[in-house]
Order: sequence, then structure tokens, then C-alpha cells
Amino acid sequence: MSLLRAEALSCTYPNGTRAVVDLDLELNEGDLVGLIGPDGAGKTTAFRMLMGLKTPTAGRIERTVEPEFTAYVPQAFALSPDLTVAENMLLQARLYDLNAPGPRITELLTSLELDAFRDRLAGALSGGMKQKLALCVGLLPNPRLLLLDEPTTGVDPVSRREFWELLHQVHDEGVAILFSTPYMDEAEYAHHMLLMHGGRILDQGTLDSFREKLPGRVVKVITPQRRQVQEAMQAFHPLDLFGEGEIIRARFAEQPLEALLDGLSALPGVEKAVLSEATLEDFFLHALVEAEEPVHG
Repeated sequence: MSLLRAEALSCTYPNGTRAVVDLDLELNEGDLVGLIGPDGAGKTTAFRMLMGLKTPTAGRIERTVEPEFTAYVPQAFALSPDLTVAENMLLQARLYDLNAPGPRITELLTSLELDAFRDRLAGALSGGMKQKLALCVGLLPNPRLLLLDEPTTGVDPVSRREFWELLHQVHDEGVAILFSTPYMDEAEYAHHMLLMHGGRILDQGTLDSFREKLPGRVVKVITPQRRQVQEAMQAFHPLDLFGEGEIIRARFAEQPLEALLDGLSALPGVEKAVLSEATLEDFFLHALVEAEEPVHG
């Protein structure tokens, strides 16, 4: 069952900047969808339009889920820093007009390991704990649809992992989730992904479908002499180079694999050249190159 649908959703600011262009999106029961893109891609503007916080300049939104069963956790911490964890929860429960919220608050704080901090000021919490508190507030009314705008930006790796364990539990309980993120590893949690840049959707699908679309092969070259090896690799055409440190990831056009690997391994300074499974980042970079419109942030 469809919960939320957007068709050709667009937002153009008065200065002419096109923040979102022709966004098509549908969220159904049980979905776990990721809106993936770097800062400035238009993700937050898209979320604000979907939540009715910003009026689109074009397109339409159809909602079949009641507003009280839709929760939104914005990128910036929006709760009062001068109230304690428990006070923030009680305030939000009143705004949701929930009756006898005490047991629900205790249940949520315990499940997110915040119960021991219920008397701490929200402003004194760590980044990860603030995000957990924001999620607690979002889950107070038992939503059917949860929208999370970059929920783990600025959060340490351990807290990110814990946060996603909690989100998987929420999803397993039947809550449909739309999240945005600039992190490619985190994006792969989504069952369906929309790749966004410059306000436009470059492509959408699953990681497997992206891998099938990616032309050529991705090879991982390990070398302590990155610059020299990159220059030498220009003899292998055509290719795209990316990667960091002592690892060069390169996408090559279709050609005999054994000869390709042998040729790369023979380059001075190369320790190893092996076939590598394409990642979401590999496909995102390919989609940027293939985009018809100029890239803008």
C-alpha cells in the first residue's frame, strides 16, 4: 500500500537556484528507501517538501498516511537543549496529544539506552545520544512512516552502527523508512536507493541493479607509488580512476581480464592488481559522468 507519493516535485528559489528538479518518489508499507547524495544535492529541501514544511514550485504530493502517523527527524537537532531528556519527551508527548505517555517514554528510552540519562540536559548529550533522543521523539506516536534527514551526520562510527541497529529493529516492526545520507556505506542499508546530485535524481534501483548497469570491470590496484602508477595506467584505455591512499580503483572497458590483470601487475610499483566487486560509490561516480546536465552543488 502506498503511503506517500511525489510526482515531478520541484523547488526553485527566488534567486533561480533549482534545488530539486522533477523528483518522483513512492513510499510503500515496509519500504526502506535511501536518498543518497553529497551536501547540496537537494536532499533536505526534498524532505521539507515531503513533510509539507516547504511549498513546491511544481509537482504534486499524495499522502495516504495520516499526518499524526508520519514522523520526521531533521538533520539539525531540533529539541530544546535546556530541557532534560525526560522533559523533552514529555513536551513532545503533549504536542502529539498522547494520553498517559509515561510507559511509552520509558520503553523508548530503555530500548535506545537513554533511560540512565533521562535527567541530563539535552544540550549536554553527545552527538550520537542527541540523534537517539530525536529518534525517540519521532517514534513516540508509533508512526507508520519515518523520514530521517541525514540522521548520522557528525556521529562517531560506533554510534552510527548502534543507530542503524535500532533503525533495523524499527523497520522490522513494520515502519516504512525514508532516509538521506552522504555516506555510501550507510546507503547500502536501503532496499531501494535514489542517487541525487545537483537537485536531480541520477538513477535509482538496488545495489545489484547498479552493478549490472555499470559497464566494464572494476580493478583494485595496490601500490605505495600512487602518482607514478596512475600515470602509467593511462596506457590502459578507457578508464576512470578513483580511490585513496595506496589503493587505486579503476574501471576499465570490457577486455580480456587475464591480460588486463597481468598488464597492471607488471607496472613498476604495483604490488597487486585484482578484480574488485563494484561498490555504490563506483556507480555513483559513473552516473555523475553520464549525467546530461552539468554538475552543480
